[in-house]
Amino acid sequence: MKRNLPWIAWTGLSLVVAGCTAGNPLEPLQRELDRFAEYSVILADMREEGTFSTDYWHQYRVTTGRPEPGSEDLVYADSIREWERVDRQTYTRYQPYLGMVIISKGADGSIDHGQHPPGYQYVGNERYGQWRNDRSGGSFWEFYGRYALLSHVIGGFGRPIYRNDWNAYRDNRGLGQPYFGSGRYGTSGTATRQSNPSFFRRQEARQRVRTQGFADRVRGRMTGGSARGLGK
Repeated sequence: MKRNLPWIAWTGLSLVVAGCTAGNPLEPLQRELDRFAEYSVILADMREEGTFSTDYWHQYRVTTGRPEPGSEDLVYADSIREWERVDRQTYTRYQPYLGMVIISKGADGSIDHGQHPPGYQYVGNERYGQWRNDRSGGSFWEFYGRYALLSHVIGGFGRPIYRNDWNAYRDNRGLGQPYFGSGRYGTSGTATRQSNPSFFRRQEARQRVRTQGFADRVRGRMTGGSARGLGK
């Protein structure tokens, strides 16, 4: 793929933990990405740490587009950022949107803070691809080869974007609501569970620890009460 698409820049995956100050890292990230013609920030992963005092973390996947010299096309790059510690307010605000775009910049330079599945903002624009029909007559979006990276980002969900999906997305956008694809996308989505199983394993392990801790406290109170009763 790299030989056939030399204009697509591929960056390494960085998993180094970032600084320890909690806050909203999306604000400085937006300023950092302002130099690009287009970008999408996807909430790639999130986690909670600690039992008595909880720390909250985000990890972002960033897709950027910048002009290719001597061409009207854009060069796209895709990277996974370092883990960022976030405050509880930021974590709670974006908790429903795992795997979704949470901030993006369009070709017209406008910044969009609405949440939607990756790649949906490019669909319907003939600059990036075209509608095709499958064997059943269903209409789906196909990206041109030079935008294979955008198709790759969407491909993590295991199926193309069909016209009915895109129409529903536009309807939701018109109402100012995020689009979850009939339960496929977001933290509760079936596609998200398949594409990011490690998040759900961490959540289940954390819930087991909480349940066990609660049970231990109950047993401790019962044992203490029984001991006091015997003392009488």
